[in-house]
Amino acid sequence: MKPQYHRNLKDIAIDDFTEDLKLASMIPSRKNLGEDVPGRLKCLRDHGIRTLDVLLTELKTPKKLAAFAEKTGLPEEYLANFRRELGSILPKPVKLDTIPSLGKQDIERLRSIGISDTMQVFNAAATGALRTELAKTTGIPPGRILELAKLADVCRIKWVGANFARVLVDSGYDTAGKVSRADYRELYTAILTANERGHYYKGKIGQNDMRLCVLAAARVPPGIIL
Repeated sequence: MKPQYHRNLKDIAIDDFTEDLKLASMIPSRKNLGEDVPGRLKCLRDHGIRTLDVLLTELKTPKKLAAFAEKTGLPEEYLANFRRELGSILPKPVKLDTIPSLGKQDIERLRSIGISDTMQVFNAAATGALRTELAKTTGIPPGRILELAKLADVCRIKWVGANFARVLVDSGYDTAGKVSRADYRELYTAILTANERGHYYKGKIGQNDMRLCVLAAARVPPGIIL
C-alpha cells in the first residue's frame, strides 16, 4: 500500500471508528466519546452518516453542529468532542524549524525547493528512490534525508509534536510502525533515556502515556519504506 501521511476520512466508515473512539475516551476531557458507542454510531447512520468526511461536514461550524445535535438528539458536547477527535487524527504538519537538532542549512536547502514541514518531507522522502532523488536535488547527505523521513513519519502519530518526535527517533523507535509494535513499558524506558541525553522536553510522561502512544500509532496508515 502506498505510504500516506494522513488517513483519508472518505475511506473510513462510521462503524470502523469504534476503536478510535475507545482510545480517545481514555483522555479525561473526551471521556464521553466512549459512552454508548454502538447506539450513538447507529444514530449517526440513521441520519445518513456513512463515512467520517460526511460527519465532519455536518460538524464544521458551531452553528452546523448545534443544528445537527438538534436533528439527531445527540449531545452537543459529545459532537464537539467527536469533531475534535476527527481533527486529531489529521494532525497538523510540524514545521521543520521547530524540531530540535535539525541543521539550519538542511532546513534552508529544503525550504528552497518548497519543503518546510513534515508532510512535505514525507511526500518527498517516503521511499528509498524518493530519498535518493531528494539527496541529489538538495545536496543533503542520504543519512540525514533518512533521519528527516523518520521524523516526518512519527509526526503522523496523534499527540506527537516536534520535541517528542525527536525523542522517539533518538530512542530508536523511529517510525510509526515501530512504535505501534512496541512494548509500551520498554518504550517508556527508552524515551526517558533519550530525553535524559538530549533534554528535549521538561514535562513528565508516564507509562500510560506510552500505552496510549502505542495504541495511537497502530491507527496510523502505512508509512515510509525503509
